[in-house]
Amino acid sequence: MENVRVYRSVNAGDRFFGLELADGALLLLVFFLAFSFNREGLFGNGLVLLLAYFGIRALKRNKPEGYVLDLTRYVLGSRFKSVGSFDEAETMDEKGSPK
Repeated sequence: MENVRVYRSVNAGDRFFGLELADGALLLLVFFLAFSFNREGLFGNGLVLLLAYFGIRALKRNKPEGYVLDLTRYVLGSRFKSVGSFDEAETMDEKGSPK
């Protein structure tokens, strides 16, 4: 039986310049933020974009697929999902002591 050379794994996610789709969206966000703060600085914004690209690549090194997306969800997600309403036993009177 002959070995067949396969150039792309079917189970691997789509990548463009080593970035997944979510990473590209993050890079696009950096692009828009850089140009919204400094419209005239093409060289400076390009440098910021290049540093962001290499930063994402360094962050993703030896990590599983979807790592940056999960990390972004963790950072942006709130620590406390909801605050329950106070019971009557927890309310305070005018003097600041519990009822």
